[in-house]
Amino acid sequence: MENNFCDNFRLKRAHVSERSCGPRHTTDFHRLRSIGSRTATPMNALLIVMRLIHIIGGVYWAGTMFFFVTFLEPSLRSMGPDGGKVMIRFFERGYLKLIPIIAVLTMLSGLWLLWQQSAGFDPAYMGSTLGIAFSTGGLLAIIAFLVGMVVMRPAAGRIWELSKQVPQATSEEVRNSLLAEIGKNRARTVIAARIVFVLLVIAVALMAIARYIR
Repeated sequence: MENNFCDNFRLKRAHVSERSCGPRHTTDFHRLRSIGSRTATPMNALLIVMRLIHIIGGVYWAGTMFFFVTFLEPSLRSMGPDGGKVMIRFFERGYLKLIPIIAVLTMLSGLWLLWQQSAGFDPAYMGSTLGIAFSTGGLLAIIAFLVGMVVMRPAAGRIWELSKQVPQATSEEVRNSLLAEIGKNRARTVIAARIVFVLLVIAVALMAIARYIR
């Protein structure tokens, strides 16, 4: 009966002394106390911050690409030359500068979290199903970033420059030439954006289901 009383008391209050419940519960009491003391350590705080950066950054990165591919670009294309005016305002708000920063923060925080989770990229962990899923997702995100930086960003930047020149065109021939070049760069941007989006979707999916893959 005494043991049952102590068990119930420990479950309700999680604060049991060795004198009241006997030596049997000493280990549990010290374990609970040590767990509580670890919840506010700097490492745990850093872990929370890095997780927030990784999750929020990933949502922003992938969500922005989804919006661009499915809504923004088709809408601009349907507007014809007037779409260039919208594109100028879009880029002037810092889209081409902000996305790479968000992407880098997302990848760096993800690598740090994987390093923590795998105890320094331990081969046993990295070779497990969980490790393979996380590392593959990270690799796809890095590839998506490279495609964006090497193909999409330069093409989008060129569209920005050309769009600003269209209103200043001195002749119809020059204007048509600028629009033709804008069209070529827009096609490159769209293809690259779709590739980036697909890679990010796969990366997010892998990380979301990694713990459930057997």
